[in-house]
Amino acid sequence: MHGRTLILTAVLWLTPLAKAQAGLNDQWIAFERAGAPNSNLQCFFSRNVGISAGYLAITARAEATNCSSFDLQSASYPYTSGFVAMRRFNFLYGTVAVRAKFGGGGRTGAWPIVWMADASCQASDPTGTDDDCNEQEIDVAEILNGNFTQVNQQIHVDRFKHEDGCKAPTSDVSRDFHVYQLDWFPGSLVFKIDGVVTCTVIRSYVPASPMYLKISTFVGGYGGPVDNTSLPWTTLIDYVKVTRGSDLIFNDGFGPELADQPVAITTPLSSPDHEKRSLRTPIITACLVIIAVVAAYQVCGWKRQGGTS
Repeated sequence: MHGRTLILTAVLWLTPLAKAQAGLNDQWIAFERAGAPNSNLQCFFSRNVGISAGYLAITARAEATNCSSFDLQSASYPYTSGFVAMRRFNFLYGTVAVRAKFGGGGRTGAWPIVWMADASCQASDPTGTDDDCNEQEIDVAEILNGNFTQVNQQIHVDRFKHEDGCKAPTSDVSRDFHVYQLDWFPGSLVFKIDGVVTCTVIRSYVPASPMYLKISTFVGGYGGPVDNTSLPWTTLIDYVKVTRGSDLIFNDGFGPELADQPVAITTPLSSPDHEKRSLRTPIITACLVIIAVVAAYQVCGWKRQGGTS
């Protein structure tokens, strides 16, 4: 395992030992980084993410600031926003349900999205786009081109070779809460809004490896031109649930009953088909500290020996 990968893995495990971010429980991580090369108008900060009245709140603001990621140099950006992802939990097949009201509105430039990515991206995602990860993507609910009465539900697989999906009409998703659901089976994806089937994708190339959920609001880009007078925008998430058959394998209602608990239900990266409660013991913590120290020493040692690249 390379030094950077060791450090990224240690960050995912050790960060929650201090304090959960932005009021989130330890099931989630809030990003602190620049966006991505195709969506680079905003910086993502944990201060734009919080828990309010039992909702996960993600807010985009018009405020200039600097940020970077490992694939984007430090630069000034005109907006800030929020981006959260499942910290360690990932799963293969099941039903995902997210009740949400998206921030922004028609022709504001808001680009909110609930999406899933391949677990190979999970460790590096909080620090930037990783070209080495699988790049498999499922968009559970995405708002494009400023149209908040239409929900994009789509896949992007094999480096955008396959992009099957639908654009489902609905009432204004910035005014009303809706339940966005995905039933994921081998070779099959069934998308629903408020229990009604809106899109079905049956293909051999439907993602077939563990994935994790993330929620973000981009500014501009595929959201269309930005209306600064409409900011700030706040997306509210009521709950996130993942079930497999009759088993509830992930659950967060963003209420006080989970606020001070460790990861409730997790699927370790190394064994995606085995659900168990996280057992964070002193031995595990000590091992992770050692891994981080050794990795940092290796990286620093290599730089001292080989110079700056």
